[in-house]
Amino acid sequence: MVQTIQARDISLYELEEKFALQLTQDAHFFAEWTDNLPLLTEPDKLSLKRVKSNYLNLTKRRPMVTVHRID
Repeated sequence: MVQTIQARDISLYELEEKFALQLTQDAHFFAEWTDNLPLLTEPDKLSLKRVKSNYLNLTKRRPMVTVHRID
């Protein structure tokens, strides 16, 4: 039986542990996401590199989706 897990109820860390997920640095892993894009400038590349280096560390142990309720 398939179990559905809500994104708000699990973190990236838990997914890695439960399903043995691994980060890939292969630029061609999802080539369809990068085809036909404009070229990045050097400042753009530096900025994205900094964001990339911090992103997983900041989000790894938090739920995948944050739900905001307005009462």
